[in-house]
This record gives sequence, C-alpha cells and structure tokens, in this order.
Amino acid sequence: MSALTKTLPQPKPRASELTEGDVWKLIHQGKNVTAYKGEVIDMSPAGRKHGKVAHNIALSLGNFIKAHKLGAGYTAETGFVVERSPLHILAPDFAFITKERDEPQESGFGKIIPDFVLEVRSPSETLGETTEKILEWLAAGVKLVWLADMKTGSVAAYRKEKGQIRATIYTSDKSIDGGDVFKGFSAKVSEFFE
Repeated sequence: MSALTKTLPQPKPRASELTEGDVWKLIHQGKNVTAYKGEVIDMSPAGRKHGKVAHNIALSLGNFIKAHKLGAGYTAETGFVVERSPLHILAPDFAFITKERDEPQESGFGKIIPDFVLEVRSPSETLGETTEKILEWLAAGVKLVWLADMKTGSVAAYRKEKGQIRATIYTSDKSIDGGDVFKGFSAKVSEFFE
C-alpha cells in the first residue's frame, strides 16, 4: 500500500449501513454523538437551567415510580433505538418503562421503547425541532410525552388516542397528572421550574 492510499479518509458508512457499534466507537473516542435517521450527529451538552428542570421533574416522577414499584426510570439522556434501518436513536431527558415491559439488558442503547418520555425544550430549540421529536416518540409507541418549556414555564402532555395526537398544556399555576402511565400522580407545574 502506498503512503498516498494510507492517508485517504475512510468512506463514511451509508445511512442504511450505520450500526450501533459505529456510534459506540465514536463515543469511546470521547465524542458526544448519536444516530439520527442513519446519520451521525453531534449532541450538545444541556445548559444548567435545562438540567435543573429535568432533574426536578425526574426526581418528582422517580419518587412516585419507586414508591409504587412501577418500573424503571432512565436519566442522563439514555439512548433508545427507535428505528434500526436506518439507525435512529433518541435520547430524552427522562424516560420510564413499566416493570411488565422492561427486560434486563447488560449494555448498549435501550431496545425497549419507553412508556413515558420527558423532553425539556431549551430556549435555543425551535418549535419545529421539538415537535418533530415528540412526533417521533409517539410514532415509536411512547404512550405519554411531556414537553417542559423553559420559556413559558409550562408542560405540555402529548398522547396518541385513536390515531389522533392530543395535547394538554399545563401552565405554571396548574397541577399536572400522570395520565394512564402514572395513575394517581399529581404535581404543581411551578415546582418543576424552581
């Protein structure tokens, strides 16, 4: 092999060829990436306020989940494979899987679609980007998606009913319930943004 051919860059895998192994190699090299519709994309770390809001909601739900032995909660933007070909991994701020559906998994990205997902919308995120993510989660089979909006201090709860997407917006002066996923749960929305 000549010196010239050794310096040529390796061809990037085509979208349909990208594997979880490819993504893990980049992560082990210290890169903060995910797979989005078969393409490797960079993930920016969340800001301080974003992290605080996500923590407040995860803590509130996590305590409820633990007290009622409902299943497992996942933080730290755990990756879940929502599509295998092309590889598509989404990483919510918080996710929950019921104990009836959860299965042991030693390593890798989550293979079970969560029952619940929390996304915190940062001020830099466009409404279009956020809406696309919500639609992807619902299409993958998530039963309930909460979108916490830092600009408005509100939480929108999205669910799919009879093929229609329903959204309920809870402003800071209201309490939010857990729908069919967290029956009996209730919290003041304002507490999430303190």
